[in-house]
Amino acid sequence: MGLAVYGLALTPTSAAWAVPRNAPKVYRFHISAQPVADALLELALQAELSLGGDLGACRGSSPKLSGRYDLADALTRVMGASGCAAVIPEARTILIRRRPSKAHPSPPPPPPPAPATSVELGELVVTSGRRTDLPGRTPYSITAVAGRELEARGVGDLTALADQVAGMTVTNLGPGRDKIFLRGMSDGAFTGQTQSTVGLYVDHVPITYNAPDPDLKLVDIDQVEVMRGPQGTLYGAGSIGGIVRIVTRKPDLDVWSADVSVSGSATQSGGLNHDISATLNSPIVAGRLAFRGSVYREAASGYVDDVNLALRRINHFERDGWRAALKAAINDDWSLTGGLIHQSILTADTQYATTVRGRLSRGNAVREPHDNDFDERYLTLEGQGPWGRLVASSASLSHHFTSRYDASPALPAFGVAQGVAALDDSQDIDLLVNEMVFTSPQGQPWRWLAGGFLSSGNSTQETLLNQRTPSRGQRYGERRVDELSELAVYGEASYDLTDQLTLIAGVRWFRFDFDVKSTVVQGAARRDFSTTGHAAGLSPKFAVRFQPRDHIVIYGQVSEGYRAGGVNTAGPIDQAFDGEAGHPEHEFDPDEFWNYEVGTKLSLLDGQLHLRAAAFFADWRNIQTDQFLASGLSYAVNVGDGTNRGVELEATWRASDHWDLRAAGLLNDPQITKRNPAFRSQSDAGLPGVAAVTASLGVSYHRPLQSGLELKLDAAMGYVGASHLTFDAQSSYRMGDYFSGRLQAALDSERWTGALFIDNPADGRANTFAFGNPFRFGHEAAITPQRPRTVGVRLDYRY
Repeated sequence: MGLAVYGLALTPTSAAWAVPRNAPKVYRFHISAQPVADALLELALQAELSLGGDLGACRGSSPKLSGRYDLADALTRVMGASGCAAVIPEARTILIRRRPSKAHPSPPPPPPPAPATSVELGELVVTSGRRTDLPGRTPYSITAVAGRELEARGVGDLTALADQVAGMTVTNLGPGRDKIFLRGMSDGAFTGQTQSTVGLYVDHVPITYNAPDPDLKLVDIDQVEVMRGPQGTLYGAGSIGGIVRIVTRKPDLDVWSADVSVSGSATQSGGLNHDISATLNSPIVAGRLAFRGSVYREAASGYVDDVNLALRRINHFERDGWRAALKAAINDDWSLTGGLIHQSILTADTQYATTVRGRLSRGNAVREPHDNDFDERYLTLEGQGPWGRLVASSASLSHHFTSRYDASPALPAFGVAQGVAALDDSQDIDLLVNEMVFTSPQGQPWRWLAGGFLSSGNSTQETLLNQRTPSRGQRYGERRVDELSELAVYGEASYDLTDQLTLIAGVRWFRFDFDVKSTVVQGAARRDFSTTGHAAGLSPKFAVRFQPRDHIVIYGQVSEGYRAGGVNTAGPIDQAFDGEAGHPEHEFDPDEFWNYEVGTKLSLLDGQLHLRAAAFFADWRNIQTDQFLASGLSYAVNVGDGTNRGVELEATWRASDHWDLRAAGLLNDPQITKRNPAFRSQSDAGLPGVAAVTASLGVSYHRPLQSGLELKLDAAMGYVGASHLTFDAQSSYRMGDYFSGRLQAALDSERWTGALFIDNPADGRANTFAFGNPFRFGHEAAITPQRPRTVGVRLDYRY
């Protein structure tokens, strides 16, 4: 539920709705004939509105709706004589009520707004389950966060979002370097050859494989959906912990609009920061063809000093990007959207310190910059009708990132007694991704979907270790090329045994193929390695959904996630690949993940309070993880088996027409239950980077003022419990146990918003991440402090 948009409910009258005082906005709808409840979901999705109330009150089917309508007119046509009515308490929320009178098969014209006598929450419509639904009705754990709420609360990326979503954790190595974990499913904090545990999507396209999160800035976003638990059936490999789906705003075919956002801030112990973005929507052929584009630039000052290099504020970073899309309406039922996405992140240095130097200082021999460039080109065809819905997408992805590390401590492993050295690691990933999903019509006892997925591409990695003093020269180099392909077909079906009980089952068949070639050069010596391989299998899912009352959902689910195996090639020229203690094997095995979950979703106090709770047990076999050799180079290994059990909670409460409260938390107990004797781990270490407790709390206050202004106050606080960086639970790698927070006051009008904000108001300097440099790992204890207190202002203008 998270930050879903809330609506102030009005007591239903004999009319179908009450309309806000502002002039009605006109929307373009393409909704096929279907049951009224499902048509309302489509209407809310296409209008980007939240929806609440009692959808079960709506009976019968709605006619096809195609064209431009204001919201009241569209609701009249969709609901007809369904026995339900709609309340529109404010411009972004629709609430459904049972009609108190059946005297009028068609509702009369809307009256003036009635005074509010009760309050109720609405929810965003989500599509991550491959069907349109509300989070409170789904038989799985999902949080939807509205893009306008992200903007209002200053959430600019997934790192900031993680503080406000139950069970979401992001490592803090730095912009463009991080990994995302959901529900405590961590394979370790380091990035290497293993595939991600969380699938990251932009609209219909997966954008990561084994790379770090490209850290796309959340500009002009419709919503972000966080779906927890393994999603192997619908989303394939790399979704062991779940998926995070960024849903962008699509071109509006009818209305010209533009907006600009500018913010400036100052960081204590740092300097000045700025963040600028602009968006333009322009119809080209009204109702048929439109363009939408966004551009942004962000620069944040550093706050860590390097005493050896005599440099201050070394971790300055810049993020630039743009997005452009064209949408064409082929006819009333079909549309084609194509677009480009580009982003570039440049960080001047890493953001860790060392305990011997202090909380904001360290002493390196060389700087450690990072460059992360992401590009996507995509084309999506969407169609719907009485026959169902088809979505077909094709995308070309290019992800290039480079990192430099101070590798001076590693020189003895490469035959050099001492000196200053730098390791440069560069990786280029190019993928072509295609997917097609067909979904059967809603409103039938049997509902099903079928899909196919095909991806192919290559990853080229170059690693160079160069000595700088006392002599210069290359001491180690590797060039590795991976050719990758994946084919999958999948399906899911649900059947309503009764009006209250639904059974769901799904399965995915997959096949991976890989071809790896590596050349290692160290001095005059050379090591060549090549191999090919494949893996195939099935990933099933079973679920049951029980809804004994309109506002109570109880569900149970068993699902599987998986990742393919891979190949290790890095290491000094004399590196043994025999699997003995401290030695990698050339090949590491696939891992398998089973999740058992029960949950409930409740709407209480006449819809003013929404509660969600889930209890889960996860069984993880043959856990893959990226680790470091004694030389500081990375390798992948299966560390053994593990489990995690926990409880996940979310709540949102509309306490009054001025106050909203939201809370989320995760209690879990990750354990290693069976250890690989060739890998040093401890059963009491849990899973790396996973705290036993994480929680967040938010409070919002809003009150209309004179002259069309509204005062909005918001306070958010998060807590991350203590955890260990590695599987061996060394006390020197303990981290976490800290609070984060943000305060904001804003004045809002129809055209503009002005805000004053404070991040980290308590100026906490806790250790968020106990890792900095793989070549100093074990030599110096690293800490990654929170960004110090930052105070700023933001101005948004909309036209």
